[in-house]
Amino acid sequence: KDEYLHSDCVLSLALDLGKNMVRCGAEINRVEETVVRVCYAYGMKSVDVFSIISMIQATVVDSEDKPHTQVRRIYSSQTDFGQLEKLNAFSRKICSTVPDVEQARQELKQITIKGKQYSLGVCLGHVVAASSFTLFFGGTLFDAVAAAPIAAIIYLLSAYIKVSGVNRLFFTAFISAVAGFLSIGFVELGFGHDSDMIMIGNIMLIIPGLKLINSVREMLCGDLMSGLLRLLESIIIAVAIAGGFALAIIVSGKMFPEV
Repeated sequence: KDEYLHSDCVLSLALDLGKNMVRCGAEINRVEETVVRVCYAYGMKSVDVFSIISMIQATVVDSEDKPHTQVRRIYSSQTDFGQLEKLNAFSRKICSTVPDVEQARQELKQITIKGKQYSLGVCLGHVVAASSFTLFFGGTLFDAVAAAPIAAIIYLLSAYIKVSGVNRLFFTAFISAVAGFLSIGFVELGFGHDSDMIMIGNIMLIIPGLKLINSVREMLCGDLMSGLLRLLESIIIAVAIAGGFALAIIVSGKMFPEV
């Protein structure tokens, strides 16, 4: 009985670790490898893992040849390399030191506790990136300056998603529409020359480029289902972004100015 409970606890720890890695944007093959390594570190005889971006399932066989199966449902994910690095370091620590399972669970809980979601450094990064892209695509210096506060607003709204649990697809369209209206509004008020250039600079902050790259990488690694799901998610997010900016352009009358 003790061995059975121990195996269940080990599997639960491994799947919780894998679930949090997926939520941080980790590649599926790395997640599955981590779950396998953790289970073997605690003495499991065999481990089979299946994961996609919305679910992770594993079956282990303990030292008494008894199977154990658990599933984790993953409802949302956000790219968070800082958190992911902590989880990777934690998994390596487990494999090298094999701490008590309950102790490891408490440490995992501490790692996954959400701290502050707003960072001045990351916000400044958004501002610099949006301004730089605006200049790169042909905007003027005034356009780059106008793109800066919009980028800060995009960052604050994006950080809000992480703690609010709002549907990401809807919120992405909302952020895009807000950025579009602000871009047009700034130009109308004389704080920029070309609203299109300001929009282009800020749209680069929202485009799911990393998800698209990961989807191709996963398909090349043989994880076709996960890769296709990520690709589809990227396309849907891109459509939401386009819809949000299109809404701002149409409502403001910029698409058909002669009408």
